[in-house]
Amino acid sequence: MIDAGVFADGDRVELIDGEMRDMSPIGPLHNSATNTLNMILAPLLSGKAIVSVQGPLVLDDGTEVYPDLMVLRQRADRYAESNPTGEDVLLVVEVADSSLAADTGVKLAKYAHVGIRLYWVVDIPSRALHAYRDPNAFAGRYRQLHSVGEGALGISIQGVDVRVEVADLFPR
Repeated sequence: MIDAGVFADGDRVELIDGEMRDMSPIGPLHNSATNTLNMILAPLLSGKAIVSVQGPLVLDDGTEVYPDLMVLRQRADRYAESNPTGEDVLLVVEVADSSLAADTGVKLAKYAHVGIRLYWVVDIPSRALHAYRDPNAFAGRYRQLHSVGEGALGISIQGVDVRVEVADLFPR
């Protein structure tokens, strides 16, 4: 499509339900929150899971998205043979500056539909972390939402206890 002039080299797009959609630009606050989560998660999960930053995720035949961060099941080929699918995902994180409606709307529904068990949205304008769990695949939604504006969020991934101080995701 780049050769045909449909997209310029470097355009950020995702395929959702067969439709190409522009991705929001990555600003400094977005980049900082993503980097902070990577710095927290990668060392803790080394050897137990793969932390992928803005890599592809195939949800179905018509949907390939690029979450800001994913924690994936360990695989010997480190996903060289095929891109991860929903079955490979332990946690998906989207960082929302201007994309909150999409991240808590169509993307949330797609992630729940394929059974992604943990989905976090870092809400930059509200300085909060929204943690979704227990997907209802049929309804395309999550049964539980825990939003944290102050304090920390703790979870266990592959037997490793992970604690994220929400304030660390945002500059002082």
